[in-house]
Amino acid sequence: MTDIRLQRAVPTEGRHMILQFEGGEFRLLDMSQLRRDTGWEQLAYPQHAKRFTFSPEAIEWPAGGTVTAPALYRRSAPVDRAPLEHQVLRLCYQNVAPTEQDRRHHVYEVSLARFGSKPFRVGESIGGGHAERGGSNALTLAGLLAWPWWRRHFELAGCGWAIAQVEALQHDPERLLDLLVGEACRTNGLPAAG
Repeated sequence: MTDIRLQRAVPTEGRHMILQFEGGEFRLLDMSQLRRDTGWEQLAYPQHAKRFTFSPEAIEWPAGGTVTAPALYRRSAPVDRAPLEHQVLRLCYQNVAPTEQDRRHHVYEVSLARFGSKPFRVGESIGGGHAERGGSNALTLAGLLAWPWWRRHFELAGCGWAIAQVEALQHDPERLLDLLVGEACRTNGLPAAG
């Protein structure tokens, strides 16, 4: 193949990166294998693996190096769209305990399934472990905006900063998701420092 160009690069919490090439082809890059092949040991840590810049020609990791789009194509495996439905990237999460429900573990989370039909995943974990309470839900953008508590959930999860972006870009969901993925990579899903 000549002129292989990258359109999107989305890391997941499962140590993979979803690569979308121009023309709509999706491929899955095993970040653990990339680390072993290149010796870029910092890629073993999500805070470094998620910090990258990409262009249609390459991905560059400050903690590693640069891999060209043709090399990424060769190192990755083709994947159908269906398995991408549940590949998520954490946008933010935060433990707000102590609360009335639990004094140690009450976590709110917002994740993105960038290529899913319901890309917004909102969850609450109370108690943790085998007796965990809480739950989660997958929502379309319209479903998220229709949920009366979404803004409060985003605030509790530590990503109140995203509320204005969701509201401003609600009519351009592709741009919104790309922007949120970029911010999730920048922050490694941790709440903004207050």
